[in-house]
Amino acid sequence: MAEVDKACCSIPAVTTHDYKPKGTYTKLADLDVYTIGPSTSTRALIAVYDIFGFTPQTLQGADLLSHSLDALVLVPDFFKGKPLSLSLYPPDTDEKKKTAGEFMQGTANIDANAKKLGEVAVAAKGEYESVKGWGCYGLCWGGKLAVLHSGAGTVFKAAGTAHPGRLAKDDAEKLTVPFICLFSKEDGTPELMKEYWEALEKNNKENVVEKYGDMHHGWMGARANLEDKENLKEFERGYTQFAKFFDKYL
Repeated sequence: MAEVDKACCSIPAVTTHDYKPKGTYTKLADLDVYTIGPSTSTRALIAVYDIFGFTPQTLQGADLLSHSLDALVLVPDFFKGKPLSLSLYPPDTDEKKKTAGEFMQGTANIDANAKKLGEVAVAAKGEYESVKGWGCYGLCWGGKLAVLHSGAGTVFKAAGTAHPGRLAKDDAEKLTVPFICLFSKEDGTPELMKEYWEALEKNNKENVVEKYGDMHHGWMGARANLEDKENLKEFERGYTQFAKFFDKYL
């Protein structure tokens, strides 16, 4: 009899409304960090949220992965309690565009936050000495930070992203660890998504790349509509896919 896949069978049912996160908060590298899972685990993930911060959908995803992998999952609050408001999307007025643009250039600056992610990783390694395998994943904006920390000298054994933001072929070419990338139907121009996909496949045969062609950008993060049956199904499938991937490499 074939062995039943542990990750697939251990993800609990997703709560579709009024989700109450199961973790607690601690401090690392001067940031508040949502923390779920055993502090004595031998494997851990650092999750980088999207520009909307600590939303129930994103924290539920972290809880699902912690449960499935029996792993520690850390979600740092890079924006220090001041994420971008969901009410600004879509940015369909000049005022919304201005506010979103200022946020992306300031609070959500990629270089500054990529540096901070490195600081969090160092602090986490010092705090949780039992962890032997560290991984990282990011959603949308967070996916950029994850891929930037998955090249030469990375502390992570594996990394990934769902509905990635700010795609750049060079990032995919520089990866040195297995990487999972789950595309939505709209994560950039078709040409750029194809170029990124092909670079991932060429970089490492262990990389996992898939397109969730019916899903909007953000279906596994803050913009997930878990009251929608199709989004719920693909939310669950995406986190199951993440769990199977990290179960293999951490």
